[in-house]
Amino acid sequence: MNTYRLEPKESERFYPSRIREIIKRETDQIMQKEKDFAEKYSDEEAKRIATEISDQVRNVLKSTNETALIPRHKVIVQSVVGEKAGQGLKITSKSLWHSEYDNSATYTYETDNRFCTVMVFGYYCE
Repeated sequence: MNTYRLEPKESERFYPSRIREIIKRETDQIMQKEKDFAEKYSDEEAKRIATEISDQVRNVLKSTNETALIPRHKVIVQSVVGEKAGQGLKITSKSLWHSEYDNSATYTYETDNRFCTVMVFGYYCE
């Protein structure tokens, strides 16, 4: 049902600090249970873990109950899992959005030899 609301309610806005807490909790939980991955890097395992983290974060943010954290937002979650081997890495994104209602949040989990960066983009849908 469309209510023709042109802006989100104050309690339904995408606040990066609030979203980052959720990203951190879910990412830390999944990465800490992956003990085998911490010992030996595998491309297939990195892909599986990145998909699992993205799915879990999206599911938490867009829960179907009445307490959905950011209703009326299209949520895009991107995660990158990789091996640290002395190289540098920059992850960037580009998007067209409404500067008052749309936002993003990022969190990076790091160990001595692994990293995981999770980015969440929230686009308000009128």
